[in-house]
Amino acid sequence: MRVCHFSSVHHIWDTRVFYRECVSLATKYEVTLIAIGDRSGIINGVKVIGIQKPKSFLKRFTLTAFQVFKEALYADAQLYHIHDAEMIPYGIVLALSGKKVIYDIHENTYHDILLKPWVKPWLKKIVAKTYNFLLRFAKQFLHFIVVVAHPRFLPAFFVKEEECTIIQNFADIEQLKPFRILDRASLTTNEIFYIGMIRDMYYEVDSLLEAIFLLKQKGILVKLHLIGYFGSNANHGFSHLSYWNEIEAQVQYYGRLEMAEAYQISKQCKIGICLKNQPAEMLVSHERKLFEYMAIGLPSIFANTHIYQELNDETAIGVCVDLTDAKAIASAIETLLSNSIVLNQKVQNAANASELKYNWQIDLDKLFYCYEGLVQTETLKTS
Repeated sequence: MRVCHFSSVHHIWDTRVFYRECVSLATKYEVTLIAIGDRSGIINGVKVIGIQKPKSFLKRFTLTAFQVFKEALYADAQLYHIHDAEMIPYGIVLALSGKKVIYDIHENTYHDILLKPWVKPWLKKIVAKTYNFLLRFAKQFLHFIVVVAHPRFLPAFFVKEEECTIIQNFADIEQLKPFRILDRASLTTNEIFYIGMIRDMYYEVDSLLEAIFLLKQKGILVKLHLIGYFGSNANHGFSHLSYWNEIEAQVQYYGRLEMAEAYQISKQCKIGICLKNQPAEMLVSHERKLFEYMAIGLPSIFANTHIYQELNDETAIGVCVDLTDAKAIASAIETLLSNSIVLNQKVQNAANASELKYNWQIDLDKLFYCYEGLVQTETLKTS
């Protein structure tokens, strides 16, 4: 069967879309991925078609979206898998032409639109309500795959549990096992690890940097390995921070790195940091980074919002804090570093949770089952 994933937003190297979904699916199906990127060809068994990144949001919603759709038509797949809100109308067109279409909903898009700072205030509710109307209409034609931590969040997407497939953003533990360390307390230096967005809509590194400064004032020296990139509208430096000169030598900034190279660095760290800090009203799923840290046995510090607290109550893999409070972050770091028994227990808890429940293989089985069910439905219709 020919399968086509397409997106006008996600990059061809997107961890969920390419590495977990497309590469995994390519073991059974003929898979094409059309997404943003400057490379095309057969990569890890997937036919990748890179599309130039649009220079504006308007171009993304119009010209780029249509270009992606046109390439998707050329793929002539039996099953299409879309990843963006602006591709919903194209998904409906494909469904009406007899194709099976999945809409992979990665986040709470309705509330995300309401919070976007670059959307004019008077326009936010109009766009958000239009999206919800489109979502209600689309569920008649598309099968929804939804990333939610618990089925209780499904009403936000107008579907019941039996009407959709829940596939979370768990990590591929086989890919990450080479970087797993189970005795992090024995590491001789106090080093912490972060990979991901550094400053953007839901990410802010400044409180973490201030926490490192506060710890230094107490005589506790901590080195931060900072890997990632800044949002397009964010301040791209650190020199504006009044304490930067005091901690600059303790922060090693790498920019973007390939996953393997980045996680090699994590092997010398005792603690992982999750910076994603979404408002509670829009939270329906966990940050993928947390599951990656779990897979490598890295105790974490993350947001104290409800779904993270529930996860930590179950697994005891880290410490929940207010990510805007530098003193709270500093206290959490100090607590983990000062007790080797507690630290290593959280290391073991993280690895165990990843092995038993929070890993991609479990949800990959759900993805294959979803695909096979849709194909069988189509076969029955045509036979």
